[in-house]
Amino acid sequence: MNQHRALRVLVIGQHNSFDQILAANVQCWGYEAVMLDAEAIEGDVLLYDLDEAFRISMLTKGRDTPTLPIHLTKKIEQWWPRVRFTIALSSHSVSRATLEQIGAIAFLHKPFEMGHLQRYLQLLQKLLFEELVLPRGDATPDITGETTRVLVADDDVDIADALQQCLVEEAGYEVVVAYDGLEAVEQCLSWHPHCVVTDLIMPWMNGYQVMRCLAARPHHVLPAFVVMSALTRLEAPEKRSYLEGKTVAYVDKPFQIDYLLTTIQQVLHKVMPLPANSYHQNKEPVARIGYHPGGEGENTCPAERVS
Repeated sequence: MNQHRALRVLVIGQHNSFDQILAANVQCWGYEAVMLDAEAIEGDVLLYDLDEAFRISMLTKGRDTPTLPIHLTKKIEQWWPRVRFTIALSSHSVSRATLEQIGAIAFLHKPFEMGHLQRYLQLLQKLLFEELVLPRGDATPDITGETTRVLVADDDVDIADALQQCLVEEAGYEVVVAYDGLEAVEQCLSWHPHCVVTDLIMPWMNGYQVMRCLAARPHHVLPAFVVMSALTRLEAPEKRSYLEGKTVAYVDKPFQIDYLLTTIQQVLHKVMPLPANSYHQNKEPVARIGYHPGGEGENTCPAERVS
């Protein structure tokens, strides 16, 4: 197998000048571009332009934000086993439910900078390349005596930094922060965290798209995930096949830091032995991350409730 094989990128759209420009840029970046017709073929990445599907749906249903037509949904379900990743493109707003329905790991709103698409493809090339060159089992090293690595992903800088500070000071974890979903995946590839604490709504990729992207590596054991969001109850996972057998916990915002610490410890216990720096083994009950409700007093950690 050629370990340095370029991505095979399938393009499905309206076969207009935009699709041709898209394919030309993909080829210029060193990837293989294939204009996709009705016949399904195999590839690594599917660039799916939803505008034609939305145009048909608006004509038949008269909606400004149409849902994906059933016949197109079934067509994508036939293609999905033949591609690793789908990136959705549209000049319309697309709901997270629709993106989840077609298995999209990212969405680009037209018009967009081609550099954004290039960054996605660079990441996916690295993800698939790592999958080919790393031997099976390397993602689960012997962590005896190893400091637990926790990745915090949240686009709210204040919240992300507050969580990093308190997870280090209260639990003794080694913590790295990512401020968007794409950066979170990049950190997972380079740093291999034991647990990812991720917000649900983020730029570039949302929390579920981060998990879907990482789950596409069959020869790697995924880290544990803690999803934190005010929307977890409204967007509870339903039939997300890429989460089957994975360790995922949900924390509703706003929350108190001791609840988050307990949740992290619980999911870590499922994926790795308890290390020497276990929160439950070494810590007294933690002080809340918090502001004082009256706005007075000195804060040792930035916030009492994270929201």
